[in-house]
Amino acid sequence: MQVGKDIIFGIFIGFLLLSIQVSAQTGAISGVIKDGEDKTPLPGVNIFLENSNLGTSTDIDGRFTLVGLPEGEQVLMISFISYQTERIPVILKAGEVYTVDVDLEVEAVQGVEVIVTAQAQGQAQAISQQLNSDALVNIVSADRIQELPDVNAAEAIARLPGIGIDRSGGEGQKVVIRGMQPKFAAITLNGVSLPSNSSTDRSVDLSLISPELLDGIEVYKAPLPYMDAEAIGGTVNLKLRKAAEEFKMTAKLLGGANFLNSDYGDYKGVLQMSKRLLAKKQLGFVIQGGVERFNRGGDIQTNNWRRGPTDAETGITSIFGNSLRLEDRQEIRRRYNTSISLDYDLEKHDFSFFGIYSRTERDRFVMEERFLPSEPGIEYWGRGIDNQLDLYSLSFTGEHILGPLKVDWTVSSSETRGETPYDFSMRFVNNSQVFDASVDPNGQPSTFFSSAKPELSRSLLRSNSFQASSTNEKTNTALVNIQLPIRINDWLQGYLQVGGKYKTIDRTRSLTRQAEDFYYLGGGIVNDAVARYDGPITFLPDNNQLISILSFTAEENDIEFENETGGNIGLSADLDPDRVRDWYEAQRSILNTDRSALLENYSVEEQVSAGYIMMKLNVGKKITVIPGVRYEASNNVYSGGVSTLNGWYGVNGTFNKTTSEQVYDELLPHLHIKYEPLPWLDIRWSSAQTLARPDFLYVTPRTEIDDNQTRITTGNPDLSYAKATNYDLSFAAYKGGWGLFSAGVFYKEVDNIFYPWTTNLFDQETADAFGFPDNRGYELSSYINSPESRVYGYELELQANLMFLPKPFSGIVLNANYARLYSETEVFFLTSETRLIVPVPPIFETTFTNTSRAVNMPSQSPHILRLSIGYDVKGFSARVSGAYQGEKVQNYSVNKDFDTFTADFWRWDASCKQRFGDHWSVFLNLNNLTNQQDISFTRTEAFLNTIENYGFTGSIGVQYKI
Repeated sequence: MQVGKDIIFGIFIGFLLLSIQVSAQTGAISGVIKDGEDKTPLPGVNIFLENSNLGTSTDIDGRFTLVGLPEGEQVLMISFISYQTERIPVILKAGEVYTVDVDLEVEAVQGVEVIVTAQAQGQAQAISQQLNSDALVNIVSADRIQELPDVNAAEAIARLPGIGIDRSGGEGQKVVIRGMQPKFAAITLNGVSLPSNSSTDRSVDLSLISPELLDGIEVYKAPLPYMDAEAIGGTVNLKLRKAAEEFKMTAKLLGGANFLNSDYGDYKGVLQMSKRLLAKKQLGFVIQGGVERFNRGGDIQTNNWRRGPTDAETGITSIFGNSLRLEDRQEIRRRYNTSISLDYDLEKHDFSFFGIYSRTERDRFVMEERFLPSEPGIEYWGRGIDNQLDLYSLSFTGEHILGPLKVDWTVSSSETRGETPYDFSMRFVNNSQVFDASVDPNGQPSTFFSSAKPELSRSLLRSNSFQASSTNEKTNTALVNIQLPIRINDWLQGYLQVGGKYKTIDRTRSLTRQAEDFYYLGGGIVNDAVARYDGPITFLPDNNQLISILSFTAEENDIEFENETGGNIGLSADLDPDRVRDWYEAQRSILNTDRSALLENYSVEEQVSAGYIMMKLNVGKKITVIPGVRYEASNNVYSGGVSTLNGWYGVNGTFNKTTSEQVYDELLPHLHIKYEPLPWLDIRWSSAQTLARPDFLYVTPRTEIDDNQTRITTGNPDLSYAKATNYDLSFAAYKGGWGLFSAGVFYKEVDNIFYPWTTNLFDQETADAFGFPDNRGYELSSYINSPESRVYGYELELQANLMFLPKPFSGIVLNANYARLYSETEVFFLTSETRLIVPVPPIFETTFTNTSRAVNMPSQSPHILRLSIGYDVKGFSARVSGAYQGEKVQNYSVNKDFDTFTADFWRWDASCKQRFGDHWSVFLNLNNLTNQQDISFTRTEAFLNTIENYGFTGSIGVQYKI
């Protein structure tokens, strides 16, 4: 790819000489645009020179800089939705920066003064930023973030068009952009890549970040060349604010309830302060902090199914009931967030420092009752988990006006640390006449509960297991962008921009596992265990060598459980979390080391070097063309190991460290065109190429050869990265005082997307070909690239307010968006057929066949709809929001009759706020008003798999704002 690098360098030198020639005698203008009433910065304000096509828009902090402007008398035009347009005369001198700070006043409609409400202002900011952006972007503005009842950043992002959400514990955790799994989205903070906090792939858990920390959210679906290429799904940029000129403070305190768990101890507290200091207000600071505690417990019912016979005529395979699992999940999540922002403004030079720290603690205790009529038996499980997830991010940025040049640079370091120091499970079983004669082992699993006859006194300790894990990832980044103004003549001008970026990723994953599976044998194993435990022990009534579950249950059973119909059926065994932990502490030194954990230990060192060149050309006042190309080179080292398992817990196996490398580069062209044929119509076309590097778990050289199960699990160090070509066409119509309607279509061609894959080393030739000559007949599970996939669809969005209507209707604000998504990809399976070839003595032959299926992309919901209606009157503000997500595939099976799906759902929330005077307000947030459950199923909804119920939650609070 040396030719590509030479081309970029040659273009850069040529345009550098041209830009110096045409920009030798130029000036610059910079400033801050604010609301005239409350003095808050206004992002997305349109700034341009009168009678020219030289312009820009304000950033998230209301700041702007225009360089490369001709000398002499000029008129600066400043316009913003719902505000009066300002016309500012200026006299520019070569090499100097003219400062313009303007407070905009609200525009009157038909001679009547209009009050821009909080919801309408947030909507106007988002519309203006979206229209003025060079890229195809959707915005959640700062004002809208503060008005929404969202508990974290993921929930706020999911309100935008074409974005689905993956949930955990009833709250949003990760975003799915245009049906592409979360691992295909780039997540940045002020333009700096956040490290992944998943143990397996490259996704980012956005529930870490409180929305109060943010000053805006940008979702780029067609990235420009200066953005990271690793964004097949899109790029989410979370913005932190700079300080406004005046002192500002916000204090928020709320209390909440989880009604499913009858827990009224939820709370959240937030404090924010900002101000600019020194004589000329050069130094600004923003300090924010928050603490919260929420109950995320729930009731989960799981129906497990098994395959029955296949009808020879129809080809349909019967589905039989197998087991029922009832899970009471007790979980408290605590979050601690803090951030600091410092900036020093010297007119031509601006330096900024941003730091953020976020920590989530999850304390869980899970009780399960499993009903297994085919054995027959009932199992009781207790599992305690302590988990902490930390995020650190520090960045230092400089922005400079150097004659005709705009230069910015950033150095940053970010790190995530995921620690699970305690994950301990105990399993108890009862196999003695636990079902009555009416039970049908093949029937609907939900009926197994009513046929069961639990008897705790005869339930014995069967086994327990412990594991501890950590996943740490650190990302260091250095980047620079240089913008060179170009002015060919009055109707053809713009800028050339070049830049580079260097990023390193260092990741380690470690896992240890211990177990004891033989308490049911009694004898020495039980005697040693009991001798180490200080608590009381109860044995089975007829066997003093077997430990009863009653040794670990609470004094009183008060566990409620809400089943799929909403009825409270309760659980039989109320296991005590403290007794379970005490048992672990007593046994930890004698538990057996389980060597199967070695498979998940690995480390990663990735280096990505990138350079780009792009040009923005304004052709008259109606056409903008942005061509460009990005070059990215990767040099990656992955470390793992080859382990063999033989005997109990793999004790007789071996382990050898392994290392692999991947070195590759790509040249990625871009073309973006914006056309405004009418003042109210915006048409855009974008073409861009992007990448996706394989999941860490997929590409690391990890191999486990399990001789006990004749099974091999291995990563694929030769797995290729995926490459996508993305096309977007969008139309946006805006009418001042009405709002924005936009429509767009998109199409993605994705080569080499990666999936899990299983085959069988059924003969010596196949075993040799895959590099396992000594393991003929073993099942092999690895990962593979799919040659070609497609993702396409369309998006519609309406953002409107009715300020033009007479009161009381003028306070209505509407937001709605809909996305229809399609996709095609290929997944691979191994099928087998066993037949009798010699009757006596019987000899069987098994034939294995590798097959594939054309399917939709996993995690893609075909329909995503978001609705909200808000109403503001005087100091009162209210909003009701609804979110619909259509049915989507959860997992594909070798037999399509056993594919699993996530059911479609509607989710509703509401919020209201009343302001008292200039500083005080009270608010109420209600989430999941209809108690929507998270449901999955096999084949059709007649065969429900999981029904997760997290209930209806609410909070009420008070806010003080200066």
